[in-house]
Amino acid sequence: MLTQPAFAEIGSYLRPESRFPSGMHKREWLEARTKETRMQRWFRVTTEGSYGWVAEDHVLTALKMTSIARTTREEPDRFSPSLDSLRDRRIQKDSQVVILEIAGSWARVRVLGDDAPNHDSWMLNESLKRDPGNQIAKGVTIRETAIRATPGHVSVVLDRFDAFENLAVLRTQMLNGKMWIEVQLESGPAWVDRADVWLSVDVADGIVRSLEPSLELRSSPHPASDIVKRLKGTEALKVVDAKYLRWGRVKVPEHGFLWWPISDDVFDQPGFIPPMKLSTTDLMSRSLYDMALSESIPGLRFASAKGIFKSRDGKTWAKIAKFEDKNYPIAIAKNGTLFVGPYVSRDNGENFDQWIRWDRLVETVKLQTGTPPARLRLSSVVSRNNDGSEVDLILDVGRSKPIRVQTKDRGLNWDIRGS
Repeated sequence: MLTQPAFAEIGSYLRPESRFPSGMHKREWLEARTKETRMQRWFRVTTEGSYGWVAEDHVLTALKMTSIARTTREEPDRFSPSLDSLRDRRIQKDSQVVILEIAGSWARVRVLGDDAPNHDSWMLNESLKRDPGNQIAKGVTIRETAIRATPGHVSVVLDRFDAFENLAVLRTQMLNGKMWIEVQLESGPAWVDRADVWLSVDVADGIVRSLEPSLELRSSPHPASDIVKRLKGTEALKVVDAKYLRWGRVKVPEHGFLWWPISDDVFDQPGFIPPMKLSTTDLMSRSLYDMALSESIPGLRFASAKGIFKSRDGKTWAKIAKFEDKNYPIAIAKNGTLFVGPYVSRDNGENFDQWIRWDRLVETVKLQTGTPPARLRLSSVVSRNNDGSEVDLILDVGRSKPIRVQTKDRGLNWDIRGS
């Protein structure tokens, strides 16, 4: 993955599926203005000896050829294709749904059944699978193809389909050893050569197809990563891995809304489950351990409550998966450097590195007190200056009273400052 510091300029796009940026902005500026997030799945594929990544938006998948699907797990009921758009109910595993629309890595569906909601819902494509029952047959043109009045190349050409157009397939027919497909047009039925059309069997068993001319095969799941090669558009792309990239939506003056890829924020497959979302009431019910408010980004705050949570508005909290259900003390320096126990983040909680060297802390306690600690438990972190280089810790070392240690060089050296 790309590593982009706060001062680097990052491409922003009209939509997550856009292939080319509309502008460049600093990460810090984008981070401060992000109000909505969305997940985009990328596939690592192999074709003709090459490996690379393609966004789900740009390829034909089995789900895009599916009309009726089933949920593979319990899913939140969402009113838009966004992690933040939660309703107060969940859609049960193995629910049957009608797919109304595919938008990138999301599907707008209508749940079937007696207890189904009376509204459309959005869910990640990864949570759906093709229903084995009856399906409305679909097709997609591989290339520009002639539309004929009857099957056969000597038949009258009525019109032409462009490449990558969706078709409603009525039936197939063999003629002189060649397969033809009857399709439904507004003016009535017509015929196209099967060799010019992908059907559901062409994208089964982990195979996807390009839906863009000269689609870029990229070195990592990010729109600004290096191009490995440009696809011809007719290759079978075998999926060998998948990851999710998170996008943020910002309003840019004189340009409107744009999306930017939050780099280094990629979620592994299989079985991706969106980060836990909680209301403030739910958060408090988990027994709040610690909380800190950023001075550099208005509204940004972090909480420790059987896991580490992040909020931009103080109302909805997203769990940071890295920390599972652990509680850690939290501190934020004035420049935005975030401390979560022994970990530090310089990009507002997107990525973390361990900053505390426990061996150095143990050695400091041993040298300055004369005895090694019976245990070493971190109970408080305090940032003392603007850039987060001076930090105080309160440590439980197995004695009657905790001790306070201080560093002026972010953990390279330590001193004990008393109880």
